[in-house]
Amino acid sequence: MADLENSSKSIPIPQQSPEEPKSSLCLWFLQVVVVIGFSSAAILLCLTPRSPIYTITDAYIPALDGRNSTSLHAGNTSILLNLEFSNPNKKMGIFYNNINITLYYRHAVIGSQTLPAFYQGYKKATIYEVPVNADKRLWKGVTNSTTGLRVCLENVVKYKILGHTTKHHRMYNQAHVPVGSDGRISGEKNIKLQKFLC
Repeated sequence: MADLENSSKSIPIPQQSPEEPKSSLCLWFLQVVVVIGFSSAAILLCLTPRSPIYTITDAYIPALDGRNSTSLHAGNTSILLNLEFSNPNKKMGIFYNNINITLYYRHAVIGSQTLPAFYQGYKKATIYEVPVNADKRLWKGVTNSTTGLRVCLENVVKYKILGHTTKHHRMYNQAHVPVGSDGRISGEKNIKLQKFLC
């Protein structure tokens, strides 16, 4: 009996360390912070709008087209651009303010045009045929050359996200458009305008 009492006294009774509840609480808090962080990053990525895509699908200078009679286009200084505006966003619409299009021949402005403001739904594309009348003082240089034109586009957009509208985002885009002797784009069509800093 004495042996039993001695043996029961020698068996240690497990006791909880005061540090265990603190460490488990810290671990739980860290897990919550990590989950919230990943969730916030995922939501932010989903709600970050992508810029619209501007593409020149075609260009035509009738005065350069040898198939047309010279008398028909003798005083014609028009340049026709086909522009496509694409919204690559999912569940986000785009409000476009007036869109200013400027054409350059070398470093000189030869013409400009403004498109009216419009709204575009998500995953939509809008095509405009834009006629630009070139400056007659520079027209001879354009008709005697096949080097091409530089198209610059400037506008301001707002995004519609979950019923709310974002602040204004200013866009500056440009592209070089090579024009052949037939008055049309030489080489590949569907030229994307790239962002640039003014």
